[in-house]
Amino acid sequence: MKKHIFPLIIIILTTLMWIITFNQLPSKLITHWDINGVSNSYSDKFVTMLLFIGLMIGQYLLSILLTKIDPKKVNYEKFSKGYNIVFNMMLVILAIINVITILTGLGYNLPIITLGHVILGGIFNILGNYLQQVRPNFFIGIRTPWTLSSEKVWKDTHRFSSKLFVIAGIVIICAMFMPISWTQPIIFTSAIICIVLSMLSSYLFFRKSIK
Repeated sequence: MKKHIFPLIIIILTTLMWIITFNQLPSKLITHWDINGVSNSYSDKFVTMLLFIGLMIGQYLLSILLTKIDPKKVNYEKFSKGYNIVFNMMLVILAIINVITILTGLGYNLPIITLGHVILGGIFNILGNYLQQVRPNFFIGIRTPWTLSSEKVWKDTHRFSSKLFVIAGIVIICAMFMPISWTQPIIFTSAIICIVLSMLSSYLFFRKSIK
């Protein structure tokens, strides 16, 4: 039961912030910025509030559901600490996005580009730090035919991939100091490299295991 306290507190506090500031917010809120940090999309504040809080509740419920429906659910106990930390940190990031949306609606001029890099880089770093703790399952991690066929291949792949994600996270954060025209290619390239090398490594580790 203790593991539910933190996420519920985050959801409740975020909801309270929306309720307290709702009447002070304009009818339309900024919900998207371009790569230059210029707002280019607005949404109704009530719809935005419901959507953002709904995403947080949805993520919380998903974290519970996965441990119930996965055929390999017994393995979740082996990395329950890392599992809960990752989902809680992702929930905190969603809460921060809520706060950013509210503060910009109240007229605060925030460094959106910097925040975007820190948030995205933070996601990669969180995943990287705990990816190697993940045990075989059908929903989380690098799930390829080769990792799912061998626990050793799974462990080797995730140990390797965790380093990739941490490096990518650092690169994405550092990219905020580079020319704006470089940032989007750097982010996409970092993500693609992580995905491609993770999948490729799973095959190579599998080939190595059967020799």
